[in-house]
Amino acid sequence: MYGRLVPVYLVVDMQDSEVTCFHDPSPHGYRARTTVSFGEPLRIPAPFDFTLDTTI
Repeated sequence: MYGRLVPVYLVVDMQDSEVTCFHDPSPHGYRARTTVSFGEPLRIPAPFDFTLDTTI
């Protein structure tokens, strides 16, 4: 459902120290995702269009 309505979905995984950005929604879910480890910058695509600082 999120992949049809929400343009960008972030998941913060504290156990694996990663952040995943799901984007490019379609009727069947998200077509793209980007995962970075904490401390690496994460590019958030449009409509937000910014780089997330994931340092702790």
